[in-house]
Amino acid sequence: MTVAHDAPALAEYGIRGAVPGAVVRPGRPEEVASLLQTADEAGQKVVPWGAGTKQQWGNSPTGYDVAVDLTALDQLVEYEPADLVVTVQAGMTLAALQSHLAESGQFLPLDPPHLDRATIGGTLATNASGPSRLLYGTARDFVLGLRVATPQGELVKSGGRVVKNVVGYDLNKLHVGGFGTAGIVVEATFKVQPLPAAQTTVRATFQDLAPAVGLASRVARSNLFPRAVEVARHFAGSEWIVLVWCAGAAGAVERQVRDVDAWARELGASDLSRRDGDQHDQIWSQWAPSFARRDAGPGLAAIKLTCLPSQLAVLLARVPHDAGLLAHAGSGTVYVGLSAPAAAGVRRLAAVAHELGGSAVLEDAPDDLKAQLDSWDPAGLAAATRTDLDLMRAVKAQFDPKSTLNPGRFVAGI
Repeated sequence: MTVAHDAPALAEYGIRGAVPGAVVRPGRPEEVASLLQTADEAGQKVVPWGAGTKQQWGNSPTGYDVAVDLTALDQLVEYEPADLVVTVQAGMTLAALQSHLAESGQFLPLDPPHLDRATIGGTLATNASGPSRLLYGTARDFVLGLRVATPQGELVKSGGRVVKNVVGYDLNKLHVGGFGTAGIVVEATFKVQPLPAAQTTVRATFQDLAPAVGLASRVARSNLFPRAVEVARHFAGSEWIVLVWCAGAAGAVERQVRDVDAWARELGASDLSRRDGDQHDQIWSQWAPSFARRDAGPGLAAIKLTCLPSQLAVLLARVPHDAGLLAHAGSGTVYVGLSAPAAAGVRRLAAVAHELGGSAVLEDAPDDLKAQLDSWDPAGLAAATRTDLDLMRAVKAQFDPKSTLNPGRFVAGI
């Protein structure tokens, strides 16, 4: 286990001005449990850290003494290709895991932002997902078991290494999406999938929103079972773009392409193309995320909105015209990028999602804007819309009574 106290190293782990007093890089799960117990007994506050790709999510920490860098926990623990089950440590990147699995013709169907750098632990803690959630689901759907370090110095296992586990409390779901507030995931077991035999992307462009959403909704509800269906618009753009990720057996993919092509033409697509090979890969790894997430400097704000898929057109119509956006048509999840954000504008946009029965999360924004808003409730409507906060606080008190882990960063200041 390595420990750093020098200023340059500490600055790399800063979160909106908050800098730890030490950075610890454990090499074994037992070391994570031990240092958590030490910190808990000393009243120190700990922030788990993977690749740092999602550390701007959430609110600022109310205390920050130690950053626990988990990237040294990057081992493939166990892999049984015949059983479609793999166990890995939390510091391994998703890209590295996919490389291991590909050697056996398999993959883990997770494609969150920053796929090349994102770690297993960070992806689980934030329940981050991407376009493939339409066909495969989110991280919660693939976790069979977890090994978690607690503030009491214990290594606790939940779930197992088989698809069917004993009925009981599903503690996996407590930690997947729990933002590291109840324990630090050090190891995870997943069920994996065979790689698709064929893949391609159909790209259709429309001049108006209605036909674009019409195509996306028709494809998402059809029996074609595409891997992803996205509706997108560039920053300050006027065109609406629909991306359909076709995957599966070669014959099935060709059927998907034919039907999507025919439906797009019926709806008046102004441009229609097919992207294969490297062009297909580039769309989903680089190009598609840039609609709502671009490296435009410190002024960008990224907001995640949700609504019922049936309300998608209504929500998209009320997004500012100069914003970039990317919508998962099948789930009603919309990522909006604002290049000149203001608190009032973020609140209005978040209120629209609530009005439609959905939610809003301010994932990333300039520090001064983050300081004005609750990341988990930018519309300021928590008191009126959330009835489960007391239960969430009770769970936090049970698992982390001294608020040692990620204090203040999760929903309701948990």
